[in-house]
This record gives sequence, C-alpha cells and structure tokens, in this order.
Amino acid sequence: MNLVIEKLKKEDLKEAVKIYDENHNLQTNEEKLLATYDEIYNNPAYHNIVAKVDNKIVGLATIIINYDIVEELKPFLTVWNFGIKKEYRRKKIGTKMFEYIYEFAKNSNCDFISLIAEANNKVAQSFYESLGYNKEVGYVKLIDKEKW
Repeated sequence: MNLVIEKLKKEDLKEAVKIYDENHNLQTNEEKLLATYDEIYNNPAYHNIVAKVDNKIVGLATIIINYDIVEELKPFLTVWNFGIKKEYRRKKIGTKMFEYIYEFAKNSNCDFISLIAEANNKVAQSFYESLGYNKEVGYVKLIDKEKW
C-alpha cells in the first residue's frame, strides 16, 4: 500500500469532499465550493489535506490555525472534517494523517490541537483517545438546526 498525505489540490476537491458527504449522508454544494476554494486554499491559516492510497483519495481533513490573543499568544490547531473512506478504515491511515497533523501543528508553533467528535460517535472518540487526545467538555450551538 503506497500511502501519501498531502495538501488538497483543486483537481482532487470533488473526490475528497465525497468522503465527508458519504460518511455523514450529506451533499456538499460543489458550485459554492469551487467558487470559494481559491480563497480557502490561499489562506495560510487553512490547510486541507488528503490521504491517497495508490493515488486514490481515501481520507480528508481540514486543519485550521487559530491565533490566540491571551497568555503567550501561541496559536492552536483545530481539526475539522476528518474522515476516512469506510473500506480503508483500520489500516492506520487515520493514524498517519494525525501524525502529519501533529507535525504540522508543531512546525506552526501551535500550543495544542483541538477537535470535536459527535457525542454518539464512540468509534471516533475511542480512536482519538488512542492517539493521546484527552476528552474535554465542549458545546456546539447550531445556527440553522433544520439543515442538520
């Protein structure tokens, strides 16, 4: 298995977002995504990555540098939209992606990494804990509940 983790390229965009859509039974607005992609891609705080096995996209994550304004003003990293295609899970691909994320955060002088797992997603919670992430209490308020 030839695994490569790299920054998301525009030509891989549609295939990559399918992972999130399939895992969450959603439909991304591709027209809007393509219209805003350059703005996202050129923003140094955003770093979308993909995992490719034999040049096929099997994993996706958005990692965002957040700039803190307190204490030592060290940035922190947020992981969002993380997902692996179902047939590629339990092959250490997610672990390798989080190793990449950790190194990216470290090289970006981040103080910590944060992420959210849905309350009922025990598999994801177990996975994150196996990687050394501590479970804290977090809250989310949806702006438009009907969309969720």
